This record gives sequence, C-alpha cells and structure tokens, in this order.
Amino acid sequence: MKLVVIKVLAIAALALVLIVPVSMIQGLVAERQLRRDEAVSGIAEGWGRQQVLSGPYLLVPYEVTRVEITRETVDGKEREKRVERVEQHVRRIAADSVDWTLDAAISEKARGIYKARLYGLKAEAQGRITLPAGFGIAVTRGQVRLGVPRLVFGVADPRGIRALSTLTFDASAHDFKAGSGDTQQTGSGLHAPLPALASPAQPRSVDFAFSIELGGSQAFALQPSGADTAVAMRADWPHPSFQGQFLPLRHEIGPGGFSANWKISRYAAQRDEQLAVSFIETAGLYQQLERASKYGFLFIGLTFAAFLLFELLRRLAIHPVQYALVGLALAMFFLLLTALSEHIDFAAAYGAATLACVGLISAYLVWVLKSARLGLAFGAALSALYAMLYALLRAEDYSLLGGALLLFGLLAVVMIATRKVDWYGLTTKPA
Repeated sequence: MKLVVIKVLAIAALALVLIVPVSMIQGLVAERQLRRDEAVSGIAEGWGRQQVLSGPYLLVPYEVTRVEITRETVDGKEREKRVERVEQHVRRIAADSVDWTLDAAISEKARGIYKARLYGLKAEAQGRITLPAGFGIAVTRGQVRLGVPRLVFGVADPRGIRALSTLTFDASAHDFKAGSGDTQQTGSGLHAPLPALASPAQPRSVDFAFSIELGGSQAFALQPSGADTAVAMRADWPHPSFQGQFLPLRHEIGPGGFSANWKISRYAAQRDEQLAVSFIETAGLYQQLERASKYGFLFIGLTFAAFLLFELLRRLAIHPVQYALVGLALAMFFLLLTALSEHIDFAAAYGAATLACVGLISAYLVWVLKSARLGLAFGAALSALYAMLYALLRAEDYSLLGGALLLFGLLAVVMIATRKVDWYGLTTKPA
C-alpha cells in the first residue's frame, strides 16, 4: 500500500514537471506569433495598413477681423487706441447623404514563411450636401473674410492610395490635393479646393461624386460623418468578421465571398463610430496552436493515468523513466505541430505530427507493456484522443462545450470500466 502511494505521488510530481516543456512550447508559439505580426506589419508598410475612410464634409475657412477701440489719458490728453484682432475659424458642413459602393479583392504577400492578407479596394461615393445661406456663418461684430472652401475626406494610410478620380461637385470637376486640410478633425486624408464656390444667398443643395482605389491590410472601416450613409460592399473573402458600432442590415456569405449592406442615419452616427470588416481566418494558425498546447497537460495526465491502471490491473511494472519518455514524446507533438504548420497546411501538419508521435509511442509501448496487442490498442486510443482534439480546434465557437463533454465522457468511461475493481485488494498486493 505504501509503495503504491509513493509511486502515485512520484508520477503526479513527474506530470507536473512535464508542464515545463509544454509551457516552453506555449512561449514559443507566442514568440512566433510576435514575429509573424512584425512581418505582417512590415508588409503593410509597403502596401497599406488597415484603412479607414471618413467623411466627406465641406470645410469653409474664414477669418473675422475685429477692431477694439480704447481711450486713455496721457499727460492730460485723451487718446484713442485702436487694436485690430484677426481670428481664424472654420465652418464644417456635413453631407446630407452619402452612398458608398465598395468592391474589395483579397490577396496575400509573403515575407519569408509569414503571409499577410492584403486587399485592393475600389470605393465610389455619391452624395448631396445642403449649403446654408452664407455657409451658416453668423458673426454679429467684425468683418468676415471667407477662405477657399474645400471638400474633405479622411484616409487612414494615404500611402495605400493607388488611383483617385477628380471630384465632381455641382456639375464641375475639381482635383484633389494631398492632406486633409483639417488636422483638427481629420488627421490624414485628401481635400479638393472649391475656389468657385461662392457664399449662397439662399440655401441650396449640391451633388458630388468621386472614386478612390487604395490598398490595405487585414481590415477596412468606414466612419460616417453625420450624414445619412448607405454602404454596399462586396469582397471575394468567405470569412468576414463584421465589427464596429454598426452591423450590416443584411449580408450574404458564400464560398466565393460575401456581400453586405449598411444603412446609418445621421441621428445614429456619432464622431469616431465606425462600421468595419475584418478579413480573418475562421481560426488563425497561432490561435489554434495556442489552444492545442493548452491540452498538453491533459494528454500527459490521461496517459499517465492509463499507465497506472495498466500497472495495477495487469501487474506490469512501468518505470518512472518510461513515464517521463512517453510524456516528453507527447510534449514533442506540440513542438512538431508548431514547426510543421508554419510551412504546410494546418490539417496536414496535424496529421504528420500525430502519425509521428503515435507511431513512436505505440512502438515503444509494445516493448514496455510486453504485448503488441496492448501497445497498438494504446496507440489507437491515443489516435482517437488526437482526433477529438483536432475536432475541438476546428469547432471554434463550440470548443469549450466539446472539451467539457470530452472530459466528462473520458471520466465516465474510466468509472464504468473500473466499477468492479477491488482497489483495496490491488493496493495490498505488490505491483
């Protein structure tokens, strides 16, 4: 009895020690993901980062000149002092409505073994803006001088701009210029000067249209600017993730890509709120590797528990060193999976790593258990466990439920299989 308890404690301690290599592999996965992110960031520098389009809106700069007159007495004489003060202001006029048509084509570029998901986007905007009388500038005191009005819209990474049409505004064409021209509200972007746009005496509506082609990476977002905004988007990517504060009214997803439509009212859109689409994998490589490595201790624990049952029920003596070697082989699976999956498809890497580790452990156990039947049966059970783990990794949203059911099922199998075992009788006899 005492020897059995000591061996159980020793095996438990050994299992805890084997957490170290599994933890090291988890650290390796995190390090490789960091390197992958650095490579993706480097590719995006040359292609275009995550793009955000904002606006458009009309910006009217103006200055107000005020003259302040003060009187003062110097040497008994009253003098008048005039001070002229010039103040710079801007008036922003949001569009009444903007209709966006977006068409994205997804591609990949590699740096070494790491790939970045890129897209080329063609965006067309058509809208209407109401110009209030006098541009809505009301100054009760002072002289107002208008600057050149301009249409402004934001582009998060202007380096990704591939092509840009002229702006059609009030049936006339205008060229865009670099820079938003409104750094207080729109950091980076473009603006089109409208020198011929005069201050209207009465409110009037003006139509505008333009298009832009740009490159970006990973995700795209659009930030409405207080207008009634309608968006129709299509892309050849079958795994979109709709994000931001506005979800699409309707969308269709198929093997060839997706289409989606948004409609946002001016009453819903607030500053800095976005609709966004991320072009993601259903389960990213390093996310799957991280989740797989978390099952490492479970594999080791189940294997050691099975070994211990073999010892007690079959009267086999398995040395702690043999426990340790099998435990290291199980940990090696996750290292092989990480290394292989960076070069080949995850499913193929998983199959190759499973075949290598199960084959090695089965061949070793045939000798340790002194039975080809038991060694191969143990290998088959281990293969089934790896197959269940693969199913959990692919399940994504149902992985927690599947994992819980798996553990419950394994516990139930052990309890049913050992329900008639006389544990006191086993522990009073030498193992």
